[in-house]
Amino acid sequence: MSYLKWNLDQEDEIDLVAPTGDFYIIGDEGEITEKFTNIDVFLEVLVEGANNLKIGKSIVVDPLIEPNEFHFDYQDRILQITYGRQQVTILNRDKFIEDVHQAVTELLEILDQQSAIEQQPKRSLAKLRAYSI
Repeated sequence: MSYLKWNLDQEDEIDLVAPTGDFYIIGDEGEITEKFTNIDVFLEVLVEGANNLKIGKSIVVDPLIEPNEFHFDYQDRILQITYGRQQVTILNRDKFIEDVHQAVTELLEILDQQSAIEQQPKRSLAKLRAYSI
């Protein structure tokens, strides 16, 4: 089971500037669902959260263009993520980080392929590219 599920809107073609779609964080308890959102922004938030997970630490990540902040709280080897009124509990931090890495890699591959098809330069997406290495 993956903690993350997402899909890009591909009605006509993928929007390289603002790839939108539906994003789900499926916890061992609870689910965070955001429809028609910027997938790259959601993943950047999860990358920042994943990069800063330390036992006993809480962090807040504000995605700026989304309506709510993300709260990451890692206590007693249990990760809780809150977005607005939605909350998930994740019991396997390492699997969550692996799933974030996989989602980032998949998104970059899709966007890079679409850039090549459209003969456009690849988007920088520096934070995501650094994480996917």
